[in-house]
Order: sequence, then structure tokens, then C-alpha cells
Amino acid sequence: MIGVGALVAKELVGETQALLEPFRYSRYAEGRLHPVSNSPYPWSQCSGR
Repeated sequence: MIGVGALVAKELVGETQALLEPFRYSRYAEGRLHPVSNSPYPWSQCSGR
């Protein structure tokens, strides 16, 4: 948790952190969603269809 806090602190002072990219709200507007899972379980097959 301390590592995440350090990354967020750097973001707040203007240093963009690539590790936080998957958690940005802007990715939804841009359509950059998580990849489709290859899991055998039906609840993991979220393909966005």
C-alpha cells in the first residue's frame, strides 16, 4: 500500500505514472477496456457484447 501511495503522490505533483494507467477514468471514454478473459468460468467472460 505504501508503494501505491508513493505513485499517487507523484501523480498529484504532476509526474505521470504508467503503473496507474489501468485505473484512469479516461480509459472508459476512450474505449480502452480490459481484455477479454480466457477463463473457463462464465462470470469471467465479460466481452462487452
